[in-house]
Amino acid sequence: MTRPVFTEIEQEAIVLAAALDLIDDMVNFEIFEHPTTDRATNLWFKSSSHKRVFAILLGDFLSQPQARGDRPPPFGLTRAAHNDPGSQKTYLRYLAAIGSRPQIGKDAQALAKATEAFSVWLDADLTCEGVWLSGLDIEFDMTISRILMLQIIADMSKHNFSRLEGRIQHLRNLLAQHGHQVDEGSLYLELPVFEEWLYTHLFSYHASTIAEFLNEIRLTIYAYLQPEFARSYRREPRGRFEEFYTFDAPDGLQAGVAHGMYWRLMNAMRHGPWFPPFSVDPALKLRY
Repeated sequence: MTRPVFTEIEQEAIVLAAALDLIDDMVNFEIFEHPTTDRATNLWFKSSSHKRVFAILLGDFLSQPQARGDRPPPFGLTRAAHNDPGSQKTYLRYLAAIGSRPQIGKDAQALAKATEAFSVWLDADLTCEGVWLSGLDIEFDMTISRILMLQIIADMSKHNFSRLEGRIQHLRNLLAQHGHQVDEGSLYLELPVFEEWLYTHLFSYHASTIAEFLNEIRLTIYAYLQPEFARSYRREPRGRFEEFYTFDAPDGLQAGVAHGMYWRLMNAMRHGPWFPPFSVDPALKLRY
């Protein structure tokens, strides 16, 4: 079966809709308590379950759209090269492309800047000193890229240990890089300790900063689309108490799914972002 061919503007509508959906699911008042100040602050999860959902959804955002089997990604999107930085194997890759070559709007510089800031942060290494793996009698200063840490956390939050063989290999390699050779079985037994360090300790520290990055990307997407919304939005009164509206979509949006995603974006513009701008206390950005 021949796969449909998508134009750049159609791909952009699909990517922006997907990114907004993911960010809306992560940074909202169901997951987080409402910020109580306009000053630099710290977000609080409503419960441990909401924290877990945030970690799992973040793992989806920090991945690439997938098709079944060995088929290429859907919607004509391309995969990152094997040796590309980790951030380029996520939705940030496609948002960066929009930032450098916008199709629906004209000025995507703010989106490009927000995307680049998160990408640089993700690709950087962190060092957590004095990690103690009691069952292995190993203490070491763990250095790991932030994006790999978050991807491991997402899988550990989502899957039972029996589905974590790939992540076990990542952890074995991590320990080997620090001079410790550990067999696979021992690492399965030590997973709860790793989860304590990665999820309870490091992820909790960075969660507000991650939410700030995501919220900034969302705000810049809205700012990027605002001129297009002003151009395309049409209201048509129908009777005394009824009003119909439509959007004048760009000519290049021919595929049904892309046209539908464009409408989804424009409808989102009608109400605006659900979460206010906020900044995280600088004290929560000094470590790791």
